[in-house]
Amino acid sequence: MTAPATIDSLRHALHAGQHAAAARDAERLLAASPDDIDLLEIAAIAAEAGGDRARAERRLRHLVAIAPDALWARDDLAHFLLRHGRADEAEAVARDAIALAPDAPAAHAFIGQRMIQREALVEGAWHLRTARRHLPAAEAAQLARALGRALLRLGEPQEAAALAREALAAAPASLDAATLATEAAEQSGDAAAAEAAFAHAERIAAATGRDVALLGARVLAMGARWREALARLDRLPDDAGGAALLLRGRLRDRAGRHEAAWRDIVAGKARLARPYDRDVVERQFAQQRAWPAALPAAPLRPDVAQPVFIMGMPRSGTTLLEQIVSAHPDIHAGGELPFVAELRAFAHGLLGTDVPLPVAVARLRIADRHHLPALFRDFYLARARQYGLDGGARLFTDKMPLNEVDAPLIRLAFPDAPLLLMRRHPLDTLVSVMAHDMTHGANCAYRLEDAAHHLAGVSDVVADYRDRLGIAPLIVRYEDLVTDPETQVARVMAAIGLPPHPAQRDFHRQSRHAPTPSHAQVREPLHARAVERWRPYAAALAPIVPVVAAALERGGYTA
Repeated sequence: MTAPATIDSLRHALHAGQHAAAARDAERLLAASPDDIDLLEIAAIAAEAGGDRARAERRLRHLVAIAPDALWARDDLAHFLLRHGRADEAEAVARDAIALAPDAPAAHAFIGQRMIQREALVEGAWHLRTARRHLPAAEAAQLARALGRALLRLGEPQEAAALAREALAAAPASLDAATLATEAAEQSGDAAAAEAAFAHAERIAAATGRDVALLGARVLAMGARWREALARLDRLPDDAGGAALLLRGRLRDRAGRHEAAWRDIVAGKARLARPYDRDVVERQFAQQRAWPAALPAAPLRPDVAQPVFIMGMPRSGTTLLEQIVSAHPDIHAGGELPFVAELRAFAHGLLGTDVPLPVAVARLRIADRHHLPALFRDFYLARARQYGLDGGARLFTDKMPLNEVDAPLIRLAFPDAPLLLMRRHPLDTLVSVMAHDMTHGANCAYRLEDAAHHLAGVSDVVADYRDRLGIAPLIVRYEDLVTDPETQVARVMAAIGLPPHPAQRDFHRQSRHAPTPSHAQVREPLHARAVERWRPYAAALAPIVPVVAAALERGGYTA
């Protein structure tokens, strides 16, 4: 072992910026003591500082190999890889650290933040909570913002607000924490709390030269002061950011300034645009129309809570229907669950990925594959349990938009599950889709032409399932739901197999927050203000009417 005085002198050289000297001396000493942990660490730091990444990585990996229980060494290697753009490799190191030491806080923090970036919010929040339990209070507070942000997106604004307060107590000048506090109050529907939280955020922003004008406009737009928000946004240039233009477009629509609203909406979406690969989507739809009939399905598992699938295009009323349904005490609101997409990948892996899933699924007809639908069912239910959906209520909702495209797969795992398909006038749906930023439907929502193409393709696929496979979800028309809720709720509950509950009439009084763009609307009683919203935009919509003509006809709509 190298003498402590020598190690101290090397560390002093590092701190003094004498990286070349520290690297040279550490390497010389390593020739005699190649497994000296302190020398390996110093050599790695000095090599990286001197630009020799390959040597630094070799030293760090050697360090981990000879000291597998030294979590700090794994943390050093993970952060080295992350600094140099190798995030996937860094994550693998962190995963190994957790496998060796279940309470490794740095690894849990790293994995949690990576999962949140990938939209695995529940799993990411679990890791951040685990990290916080094993960190000193000051370090735990540093994760409060990331955890609060994930919980806000999961529909937990009250807990997010508590985490924002914790983060602000630790760092009162943190604009990120003040913004989180504002957004948590906004999503809770507490206008007074949102304005108070924003006032603090605005003071921090002014002191640091940062812009929070959009957040301020969102707060004002919550209630009766929306015209003030619009007045502020009217002062923005036409080349403002996409989110600001979308908000201004929605408020101009509310004010009846439809021509200006549509310009903002189209321009805002262009600034936020993500690619929509029409050819890939067409191939996927074509493959789904080849899904075979007469496949074995899983038996019911009555020992656990069962799913109710609420399907439909984004902005078709799925959130409204979920809020009404989940007001029943026997039904828990699951929200937009990712399980069906995960199930698709799981099923494909079991059946073979050499061909598309709609082709591979025919292998279920072979005797040694008959049992696989039960595994599909249990995979989905295991994910539901991980999300905490297996306790209390008998049923839970899954309202991920566009799950109807995977209805045949859902039917293999849950042949008797209620399938509820929201249907809204296609042009109303498209106007609303264009007015909000969302990635559902392979990023179809950024151009009107792409959104229309996707809506039409999904409508064709659903019609094929009904005609060829006999999969017939209960159709719930948005227009009927808002004008005759008693009849429609009775139909829906009959399909679910439960009687209507009086609480469903006051669904808007639920404390539950719906983490979707509809969160404010579903806190209001039913109204028909959004019916025929498309008419002021008829001229702009005219080019895509032929694209959605079949969908219009299927729904009994006219343009």
